[in-house]
Amino acid sequence: MKRIVWILSAAVLLACCGEKPEPLPQESLSLSPVTLSFTEEDGATKLVSVNASSAWTATASEGWIHVSPPSGSGNGTLSVTVDINSADAPRSGSITVTSGSLKESVSVTQAGANKVAIVPSPAAFDGIKRASTTYQLLIYSFADSNGDGVGDFKGIESKLDYLDGLGVTALWLSPAHPTGSYHGYDVDDYSAVNPLFGSEADFKSLIDAAHAKGIKIYMDFVLNHSGKGNAWFQSVAADPENSPYKDYYVLSSNPAADAAAGKIDNYGGAKNSNMGGWHAFSAGSTGYKGRLHFVLDSSAKTVTVTETTEAVDTPPSTSDWYIYCNSFKGMKKTAEGKYELTLDFNTDWGFLVCSKTDWSSGSKWGASSTAGPISFGTPFSLYTNANNDLVGNIIFGGVSSNYFAAFDASMPDLNYGKYTECENSGAFKATVEAASKWVGLGVDGFRLDAVLWVYNNVVSANQRFLDQWYRAVDAAYKAAGHSDDIFMVGEAWEDHKTEKQYYKGLISNFEFNYGGMVSGMLGNQNATGYVDAVNTYLTEHTSVRPDAITSFFLTNHDQDRFAEWVGKNEAKEKQAAALLLSTPGKPFVYQGEELGYYGTKSGGDEYVRAPILWDKAGKDCAKKGVNNKVNSTMLKADISVEAQSAAESSVLQVYRTWSRLRNTYPALAVGEMTKAGLSGTSIASWYMSSGSQKLLVVHNVATSEKQVAVTDDMSKPVALLGTGFVKDQTLILGPNSSVVFAL
Repeated sequence: MKRIVWILSAAVLLACCGEKPEPLPQESLSLSPVTLSFTEEDGATKLVSVNASSAWTATASEGWIHVSPPSGSGNGTLSVTVDINSADAPRSGSITVTSGSLKESVSVTQAGANKVAIVPSPAAFDGIKRASTTYQLLIYSFADSNGDGVGDFKGIESKLDYLDGLGVTALWLSPAHPTGSYHGYDVDDYSAVNPLFGSEADFKSLIDAAHAKGIKIYMDFVLNHSGKGNAWFQSVAADPENSPYKDYYVLSSNPAADAAAGKIDNYGGAKNSNMGGWHAFSAGSTGYKGRLHFVLDSSAKTVTVTETTEAVDTPPSTSDWYIYCNSFKGMKKTAEGKYELTLDFNTDWGFLVCSKTDWSSGSKWGASSTAGPISFGTPFSLYTNANNDLVGNIIFGGVSSNYFAAFDASMPDLNYGKYTECENSGAFKATVEAASKWVGLGVDGFRLDAVLWVYNNVVSANQRFLDQWYRAVDAAYKAAGHSDDIFMVGEAWEDHKTEKQYYKGLISNFEFNYGGMVSGMLGNQNATGYVDAVNTYLTEHTSVRPDAITSFFLTNHDQDRFAEWVGKNEAKEKQAAALLLSTPGKPFVYQGEELGYYGTKSGGDEYVRAPILWDKAGKDCAKKGVNNKVNSTMLKADISVEAQSAAESSVLQVYRTWSRLRNTYPALAVGEMTKAGLSGTSIASWYMSSGSQKLLVVHNVATSEKQVAVTDDMSKPVALLGTGFVKDQTLILGPNSSVVFAL
């Protein structure tokens, strides 16, 4: 359209001048094209040509229309873009260009989205828990009932409604036995409960109350080692040659020779240990009380000790050599390579000679594994090794020996004898008897700690041991009146290739590859291998054992928190929950994971074992249970159960929603997983089927919206995480969004 306007002046010049009036300049303005049309998601830039005789300005009538540049002079070009139209209806607007007294317009229209927002309408939950979800609970830091700062049985019982609301069907309790540590993995009595947690009657009350809510109780059971304070070990330490428990532990006066000769049954037939080491200990009258004179010959590597009445020396604060007995005492240099010291001595264990006042490699000189007690006045040959743990105490009497520990000195390994005859060993029978006691009390299963190391990472030996131990405890379970098989899950912390072999011994094992796969998938925004990987885990386990139960989890008490793995990104934390709870197998949820807890082990394991913050004020928060080592930056009011229960979009609400979904639909709880094959690298999609029920599960792990063509019926959504729309047969999922349709 083009319009030319002539404007003539009405003014009349004075006749006396004799001049004619001059015409004013001509104005012109034209636009092309004068109509623009966009689709609902059109991201293209459309152009409008401006032909003007002078300066001009351009304005859009609606905020969703964007024009650039907003002004110009003479001929020019307008760039026009629009926002995505997420509404169903089309919309229209215009762009007006003004130049002088002229105005021209371009009409702008945009198609409606014609998409329907997904509004889930799940079936009503009938109260029957169909899932097999287990909550990993740390007794010492879950809930404190008596105000001493340590979690306890009554505290757990008081929070059963919370756990029931999470839809869990079982609790895995951290070790409940008397112990020398906060964590409980150094067991002092397998047949008793830790008095810090309450009485055996309190434990029984918890079991019964949990059962009333359809929640089973699994105990953490430590088969590889006991605590150093265990009465069995204390008996051995007092008299290793005559103790009735001497065969319960891995003992040797000459570990290297015994290992080379194949005499260390704990090695499962191997000549060397795969983990851990030997620790010297002494038994009997090993100490001395009185005044002694020490002479060290560092060149000959001998120390001579005599009883004396001479005056006591004042030890130098620094020296080349020290006598260690509860503290470091510097020796006085008397000649080249010779050092002496007179001390009043009082020890119940002996002494060491040290070149440094720390335990750096090789600084400790002491007794060899074959050395006996020191004799007064006779040079004693000193032994040293880069591995200080192999250096024994120099004792004044009694018996010196060594015990093996796969972990540290506070946890001596139990000895089950030759693996081909393990069921005949005293330790085997004693641990089975203890487990059977708890089964009789009502315990429903066990999580078995460190099963790789019972026979020092020898798979065949561990397989047979676990099979025999499982059968023995299962017999007690059936004798207690159960018709099903007892549940046991092993901590076979290895790659999948090794871990799957442990199904020859146990009905279930943790799949340690799973959590890393999920965090990697969310980090890389690539889900292409998820369904195949999960099905591989499931089929390879059942190929070893038809009744195999694959236990999936994100992280546990020995790992940095999953939230750390995904950069504390709440959207990814929520989607990880949706993935875990919509995948086959037996899901485990770690205490605090449902609240978005984060933390690393760098400052100590306590920081990944944080107490539950029940309310904004911190009441019943069992901080003392983790030695008060808590991240106060994390444990604030907004991460509490109280705050997250009130927030519809919290991490806790995601766990509650997807747990309820898993319990409501048998297809999710016990169904078979088959690949749906929807296109897109960020799309994980599969069917879950059980009987006549079939569900379509779709997760978009990208941080941007994705569209995917779906041939299935999408009229019955039963769950949604994030945002989602349906347009004809196209599914539109927002960033880190997930949906489940009933088909």
